[in-house]
Amino acid sequence: MGGMINININRYSRSKYKYRVETHLHTSQASACAVNTGAEMARSRKCEGCCAIIVTDHFFNGYTAIRGNYSWDDKISLFMKGYQDAKRTGDMIGLDVYFGFEFCDRGTEFLICNYGEEKLRAYPDIMTDPIEKVLTRIRKEGGFIIHAHPFRNEYYIQNPGKIYPEYVDAVEVINTHNRTKESNRQALEYAEKYNLIKFGGSDTHSSYIEDGGMAFPRKPESLDDIINMARKEECVILGEQYLV
Repeated sequence: MGGMINININRYSRSKYKYRVETHLHTSQASACAVNTGAEMARSRKCEGCCAIIVTDHFFNGYTAIRGNYSWDDKISLFMKGYQDAKRTGDMIGLDVYFGFEFCDRGTEFLICNYGEEKLRAYPDIMTDPIEKVLTRIRKEGGFIIHAHPFRNEYYIQNPGKIYPEYVDAVEVINTHNRTKESNRQALEYAEKYNLIKFGGSDTHSSYIEDGGMAFPRKPESLDDIINMARKEECVILGEQYLV
């Protein structure tokens, strides 16, 4: 791991890195495992000190709350409700809210950003295409892919530790809901070995106060700005106690 850990994963100076972003967050409208609505999650993260959140609800091939025999368009409309609820509230309270989703392939999960509602509506085959084809298409169409908690070892993950360095842009190197520090250490090694962008997230499912995510020296202007600052390592990844 070498010196990289001292560059962007450390006990950060709150005076310098005071703009906190939660990059991995679920809402009860779309994620079956989440406790609180998008509005409640937005308020709790604002109270926690975040300036922005990325809503990353479980997609239909994960632990989704969208059950039933709906058309593809209706399913997408239902899926968007958690994000939309968070966005409405964020606009009122001064919290930037960005859309993402957590895509699952036999338990291996990816956080997808910059791939919005209209692109999802136009890609119903996302549910049946091989994962390599899905990831390739998403990136070709401008999406940004973070390999979420890649070394988590749980009963629902068929291939724990399987990596996709040629198909992703970034790695979630600290997930504060991982059960072991070793899972995060392996994720950091993965990112450094393949020169992938490092992200961190709480993977929060409730309004309970969390201590993960990322912090920046200035307020990000957009989701692209978050990505670009992470690429340049102009940030810190929070939750060092879950790594060392």
